[in-house]
Amino acid sequence: MATADTVHNGRGTPSPASLALLLATALLALFLAAAHHARPAPFGDRLTVHPAARHARGAADAPARLHLAPDGLEAYDPATGARRWTYARTGHRPLQARTARDRALALWDDGLVTGTALHDGALSVWHRGVPGAAARPARLAALHLLGPQPGAVAVVTPQLITAYGPGDGGLRWHREAGPGCAFDPARTAHRAGVLLIARHCAPGAPWTSCIAAVSEAGPFA
Repeated sequence: MATADTVHNGRGTPSPASLALLLATALLALFLAAAHHARPAPFGDRLTVHPAARHARGAADAPARLHLAPDGLEAYDPATGARRWTYARTGHRPLQARTARDRALALWDDGLVTGTALHDGALSVWHRGVPGAAARPARLAALHLLGPQPGAVAVVTPQLITAYGPGDGGLRWHREAGPGCAFDPARTAHRAGVLLIARHCAPGAPWTSCIAAVSEAGPFA
């Protein structure tokens, strides 16, 4: 009985069915590779590590000096001024940025919060969407670091304060402004590890409602 490969003169000769299968497998591999390269980067990310950072051998992991460029976020070595890396998002621009330990935290014009870090020549970034950002302009929000380490990064919007972990972007806590009230992201102050935020409420509300206080651990009652 003949098998898939019939032996002639001691050598196997592939059958037409085997050749067709091999050809189909090769074409599928080429198609998947092309689709992978054609697929747009998540969130429109464009990450670039510059030669100065790749040759720094660990020094590039130290906190960088950030610059808000029209089309992205740029990190520079504080000692030499050399550009370490560039992070851009197609069609969007960063509005605010802060440095937390070895990570650059940024708030973008579409309400997205990102945390970018360079380790051993590799650039990584996490993304978090501020709840309700699509319903109000991101320019009405403010980015704050909470705690001495810091332990959280907070985004203050008129209706909500949301805190994320600087290292992984995990949600830490959130606080709503409350019925008839709104936070004022432009009026804040840091006192002894506590972030104070002005809050406007309806006439007749007690004066204690005019200020909200939060820390890296969470909001105060």
